Amino acid sequence: MPPVRPRSASDALPITVVIPAYRRPDMVERAVRSVLAQDRPADEVIVVDDASGDETGARAAGLGARVIVHEQNSGEGGARNTGLRAARHEWVALLDSDDEWLPSHLATLWAERDGHLLVGSAALATGDPGDRRVYGWGGRRSRVLDRPADIAVPENKLVPSAVMLRRHAALDAGGFRDLQRAADLDLWLRLLEAGTAIVIPRVTALYHVHPGQVSGDQAKMDQAHRAVLDSHSERPWCTPALMRRHEGVVAWDRARADWAAGRPPARTAVALARRVAHPQRAAGVAQLLAGRFMRRRLASRVEAPGRTAGDA
Repeated sequence: MPPVRPRSASDALPITVVIPAYRRPDMVERAVRSVLAQDRPADEVIVVDDASGDETGARAAGLGARVIVHEQNSGEGGARNTGLRAARHEWVALLDSDDEWLPSHLATLWAERDGHLLVGSAALATGDPGDRRVYGWGGRRSRVLDRPADIAVPENKLVPSAVMLRRHAALDAGGFRDLQRAADLDLWLRLLEAGTAIVIPRVTALYHVHPGQVSGDQAKMDQAHRAVLDSHSERPWCTPALMRRHEGVVAWDRARADWAAGRPPARTAVALARRVAHPQRAAGVAQLLAGRFMRRRLASRVEAPGRTAGDA
């Protein structure tokens, strides 16, 4: 595949891109190429090779990325923290090695950054022809999140591969914790205790679905989400009402899993009704369904993988 020539350095944005990677030589090459193909390029691209022991780092370096190699594997959160500490710019855009950006991504986030600690757009799931999901915020307009509760329930509105954040704010908050799942949500909550975020209802990233992803098990993701909330249970925003709304979300996802597994529909519906009998749990389900409806509507406006109506 021919090399991608980055846009003119005079157009470069004062942004550092951080890509954690572990044994993904082909995927990391695709990710870096999508960074180099931005309408407004980033000034710095860092790939943290998390002790891959293969061509992952060399492939990224071959495309011009600055590669930092870990001697020992420290996990995705540890690799992101290494990139944050090494970045030379205050604004850092995150990209997972198995995902990629559309050309308008960085310019879209940069235009919305003022006054916020976090900026995020939406990501389209790709890799499964029958999967038209969008992750992130699907409302008609951009939304400012000014408290942790805004992102705690019903679902995470910020996708790591579609987020740009302030470096010092993230480091001051302690960076990413060593969690197998929901480490991004955990950091977003801490950042929203210190400032605001803005979420943009525009698809500017592609979230590649493939076997082995930790996010592929919804039940475990719900458990991890609850564990993160439990770790913040002493915070004023983490109220009993909020926790009950999340319990409603879990109840709905469990019922969907039961239906998909072929459990008797009537019995599953009765069990769901019992689980969401509390008004706050029912409210959590209502919020969840409203959010998923908005994201389906946004997904319907995506013309094709790699190209959206807004980017056409």
